[in-house]
Amino acid sequence: MTRVLLFCILAFFTGWSGKQSSGKLTALHARQGLPHFFQKMQSGDPVVIAYLGGSITGAKGYRVQTEQLFKELYPRTPLKTINAGVGGTGSDLGVFRLQEDVLRYNPDLVFVEFAVNDGTDSVKISNAMEGIVRQIKQHNAQTDICFLYTISEPMIKQLQQGKLVASMRFSENIAAHYGLPSINLAVDVIDQLEKSTLVFHGQKGTDYGGKTVFTYDGIHPGDAGHQIYTNTIRKAFEEMKSLNASAKSVLPAPLFAGNFSQTGVYSPKEFAHTGGWKSAANMPEIKGWLTALPDLMYTDNPKDSLTIRFKGSMIGIQDMIGPSSAGALITVDGKQTIRKLRFDRHGSWFRRNFYFLDPLPDGMHTVVFKLDPAPINKTKIVIPSELGDTAKYQPNYLFIGKIMMVGQPAN
Repeated sequence: MTRVLLFCILAFFTGWSGKQSSGKLTALHARQGLPHFFQKMQSGDPVVIAYLGGSITGAKGYRVQTEQLFKELYPRTPLKTINAGVGGTGSDLGVFRLQEDVLRYNPDLVFVEFAVNDGTDSVKISNAMEGIVRQIKQHNAQTDICFLYTISEPMIKQLQQGKLVASMRFSENIAAHYGLPSINLAVDVIDQLEKSTLVFHGQKGTDYGGKTVFTYDGIHPGDAGHQIYTNTIRKAFEEMKSLNASAKSVLPAPLFAGNFSQTGVYSPKEFAHTGGWKSAANMPEIKGWLTALPDLMYTDNPKDSLTIRFKGSMIGIQDMIGPSSAGALITVDGKQTIRKLRFDRHGSWFRRNFYFLDPLPDGMHTVVFKLDPAPINKTKIVIPSELGDTAKYQPNYLFIGKIMMVGQPAN
C-alpha cells in the first residue's frame, strides 16, 4: 500500500494522468529497450518470439507481418514465433496461460497485447500484468518484454484527447516500474483518422474513395489496419535498435503486493471428485478443444461434486460454453454459495471460456463445485438468429477443464 500510495502522490504532483506533456500521445516509450533481443538477432543465434494476447494477436495480421519483417531484417537468424493469442481474453487469463503457452518455449522476446480486452479494473489489470512480467523475468532474466496497446472504437474519443484509456494507464505503471518498452499502436491510427485518410469502422462493399478502412467491426483490424500496426512497430524497433541501453539485471521489488507472480494451473482430475463425472473426450462437438483442455470433464447430475482445497487468494475455472452448458453452484469455505451461469447469448456454439471467483483472503480455502439445478431458458437467452435446432439445448452439463489458482493446492 505504501508503494502504491507513493506512486499516486508523485503522479498527482507531477501532473501524470495518462496524457503526454505535448498534448499528443507518444507511440513509443523505449525505456530500457530490448537489448538482449537485438544482441541475439545480430549474433545469428536462434531466436524465439512469443506473441501473448487476444484475438487481434491471434489473427494472421501484425503478428505474421512482424515475423516476416524480422526475417527480412535478419535473414541469417533462425526465427521461431509462438502464437499465444486467444480471442476474447485479457491479462487475467493470460497470466495463467503464460507457463504453458509461452514460457515452455523459452522465448527471447515476448509481446504482450491486452489493451482492448482488459477493461477498467485497476486491481485485476495491475496484478495480472505485473504477474506476467515477473513470471517471465523469473523464468529468464534476459527475456525481453514489449507491451503493445491496440485500439477499439470505444477508445477513440479519449485517445483523440491525448489521454490513455484505463487499460493502457495501468499497464504503463508496470512498464515504467520494470523499464519495459511500450508501443501505442493507436497513435498512427488516430493520426490517419484525424487527417481524414482513414475510416475506422467501415461497411463492407462501401467505396470510401481511397481511404484506408481500419476495421469492419470496430475492433479487429483488416489487412490494411494490421499493416498500420506493423508499420508502427517497425518504426519503434528502428528507434530502439539505436539505443545504447542495458536492461535491469536485478528484478525490482513488486509494485503491487497482490501481483499474480505465483500462479498454478491444474487438471481437475488432481482433485477429489465424485464418480459421476465423465470425460468429454468422446463428445464430437468438443473434440477441437481437447488440445487446450485435455482433461475436460462434465456432469449432468447436481449431486456430483468437485472439491478443491488450496492455500492462496484466488481460484478460477477454464471451461466450455455451448448448447449443453448450464450453471455452476459453488460453495466457498462451507459458507458462501455462488451461482455462475455458464451459458450466454452466443451459446448456440461451443467455445473455450473461463471465470474467476472474487479474491479471497490469503490462506486455506475449500471450494466445492456442483451443477446448478436451477432451470435455464436457453432459447430465450441465445441470439434468435443463431438459435438453430432447439433440441441441442436440452442437456444441462457442468464442464470443468482446468483449475487456476493464485497459490497452491493443499495436501
